Amino acid sequence: MALDGKGIVVLDNGGYNIKTGYVSAEERSRGCDVEGVSSSAEVFPNAVAKPPKKSSSVATKRNGGFLVSSELYDLPSYSGLFFRRPIERGYVKEWDLQRDVWKYIFSRSKVDPKENCLVVTEPIALPGSLRRGMDELVFEEFGFASYYSAPPAALVARHFDVTDGLVLDSGFSFSHAVPILNSGAQQQYSRRLDLGGKVLTNQLKEVVSFRSWNMMDEFLVINAAKEELCYVAQDFLPELEETRLPLNEGNKTMIDYVLPTHVSDKENRFGYSRPSVPKRAKGDPGQQEQPTLTLNNERISIPEALFHPSDLGLHQGGLHEIIVESIAALPKQLQGRVYNNIVLSGGNCKLPGFEKRLTAELRALAPDEYDLALTMDKDPELSAVKGGIKLALSQDLESRVVTREEYQEEGPRVTAERFYGRAR
Repeated sequence: MALDGKGIVVLDNGGYNIKTGYVSAEERSRGCDVEGVSSSAEVFPNAVAKPPKKSSSVATKRNGGFLVSSELYDLPSYSGLFFRRPIERGYVKEWDLQRDVWKYIFSRSKVDPKENCLVVTEPIALPGSLRRGMDELVFEEFGFASYYSAPPAALVARHFDVTDGLVLDSGFSFSHAVPILNSGAQQQYSRRLDLGGKVLTNQLKEVVSFRSWNMMDEFLVINAAKEELCYVAQDFLPELEETRLPLNEGNKTMIDYVLPTHVSDKENRFGYSRPSVPKRAKGDPGQQEQPTLTLNNERISIPEALFHPSDLGLHQGGLHEIIVESIAALPKQLQGRVYNNIVLSGGNCKLPGFEKRLTAELRALAPDEYDLALTMDKDPELSAVKGGIKLALSQDLESRVVTREEYQEEGPRVTAERFYGRAR
């Protein structure tokens, strides 16, 4: 058997972070509890970063001046980091960088690829040339004993035991609405929105740089501010009007974000929020001045693009619209079941108010005769890796993997047929 005595490495290979899990051969044989194994999942940045000034750290000397993945967390400051990411627009474009990041992760996790199987995510509707790149990385670079590739939506469905439903996966690079039928992701009915967390963070960078401090080189800091302070408005236009009020006349949206400095402590290397100070108090001798961004309507206008991409000049429907379009493409007799089993995953779903607003938008568009139900994990960013761990603990994985020997004998044709049902 291909998996006998083998551990299973699970990688949700995201554009911003890689979420990892590991299931040992002993855990597979014992039939361990899924939640117990899932609790050991880890998150690593999927990037290499170069500090603005020459660093004396061992890591930068070893890697030609670059820090790989979570090595960047050893820096005293995240200001001015130059990033290179293996994944652009949702697809792996820099395979050498992806190799370096994986190598770092496996080294940190003390995993020997040759003695393990890999379960890895790849975007749905992936071009054949990029699939071949994954085969080469897995088998020729790392020499895994076997591997299985699946779209994140399929693993999310596994985590929630979805047989018929839909997964909305809204992450760093883009968002996908993927119907699940008979437990399988349906590429032909899926819909994509070319908007994710990266676009939102870049938009926030531009807005605050235009009217405040220049933050164009501070992706990590602005991304942290977005994750902490942005939220989804339930009724956008009235809430936007409220942001026009002065702070001392009932504006509850305005808040300050204190930027990190070269003397920031380790806990505040991204900066931190505090109640906004009225203008008349700023400059007061008793008020310690620190570089500060004041965020007001940006807190709701940035996430609003997920529902109205045209705000950013993107001529596509919002998340609620791609879900409805995807379900409408299904056979009529299946649509009711799918509306009643929608699962949310990805980092954008963590925005406060996201699930409630999406439910309201969908209810307005969905046929009245269909019940509507949305489900989300307490950390939707980890849903796919938890699904991968659940698959690794099951007996189903054995028939899905391609072994190193099969690949050496048949080449990329065998992975294309087994994972995607067609030759490359």
